[in-house]
Amino acid sequence: MIYVSICDDDVIIARKIKKLIEYELSKKGIEFHCNIYISGRKFLEYNKEFKNELIILDIEMPDISGIKIAEYLKKEGRNKNIVFITSYDNLVFRSLECYPFAFIRKKNVETEIPKMIEQFIYRVSKKCSSFLLETPKTTMCIPIENIMYLTYWEHKIELITSTTEKYEFRGTMKECLNQLKEESFFRVNSGAIVNLRYAKKFEDSYIVMEDNNIIQISREKKKECKERFMQCWRESI
Repeated sequence: MIYVSICDDDVIIARKIKKLIEYELSKKGIEFHCNIYISGRKFLEYNKEFKNELIILDIEMPDISGIKIAEYLKKEGRNKNIVFITSYDNLVFRSLECYPFAFIRKKNVETEIPKMIEQFIYRVSKKCSSFLLETPKTTMCIPIENIMYLTYWEHKIELITSTTEKYEFRGTMKECLNQLKEESFFRVNSGAIVNLRYAKKFEDSYIVMEDNNIIQISREKKKECKERFMQCWRESI
């Protein structure tokens, strides 16, 4: 879940930003909750801290500026995902000491919001143990714990989740392993990586997954695979 807070005294701009962000997150299949605050005071009064929060602040507001809000959030340790929005390029330099995540110019929101969302999703995926799946049309974050197995065939990788959803994308098994840091993932052969937590049966030369798919184990991997399978089984008891 992504929590988005937009603070801008220009209601029309705030709604436009909200619509653009909701479109980008919906397109990627990411759950979100988005709020608009029409003044700095309203933001400070009602905004609450959430994990995976994205905070959009207008630098220039009549009551409390976005920079003042960011300074407060910095003291609270919440300045990592602040995005400043402004109509004036010269104000960007004043806000650098708040260490914002990004800047967006109001005249370019249609092109800069999608890029910012891509960068934010990548950051969240690294932080929250999610698998970053990229295709020519979209980018998605899939919780690593929900991945059952991945197979490689004809230059494509097929990812199967615990709810039997299927995703196809281009890449290498090595690139996938670099994202799958948990001990339960094991490369049983050159074209398959399995999450042993979803293996329901182990045989001498193959594993049966929870969706009843049979995945072969290469000869040189049999011993280590059996040890890892037993380790996962003991940890689940």
